[in-house]
Amino acid sequence: QILELLDRLQARRGLAVLLITHDLAIVAGRADRVTVLYAGQVVESGPAPAVLGAPSHPYTRALLAAIPRVDAADPVRPIPGTVPRPQAWPAGCRFHPRCDVAFDRCGREVPPPVRLGAERESRCWLAGEAP
Repeated sequence: QILELLDRLQARRGLAVLLITHDLAIVAGRADRVTVLYAGQVVESGPAPAVLGAPSHPYTRALLAAIPRVDAADPVRPIPGTVPRPQAWPAGCRFHPRCDVAFDRCGREVPPPVRLGAERESRCWLAGEAP
């Protein structure tokens, strides 16, 4: 009901709405743009259809795979491990200890944001490669 109220207010008054959530299904139906954060760091951003339709960062892919779907034959895939404490960020990419495609460099160096078009970025050494 709250989301529907925000939708009405946004349409009626021409408001911009910043929605902070872990529920990407809500984001998919409401957002024009999406910014995905992991451990306080932006890992991917861009137009919602592009990011959610073809995610570049492993964390974004993992979040989407963890969404329960009634019609899916595959079970929900939880993200292994736990989020690091702010006092103990891992070296390199903050997601690498939980990442299914991490390699040595991920644990040593922080990947820079990589442009994937005019309005899209991903912070992954494999950004732009097929998942």
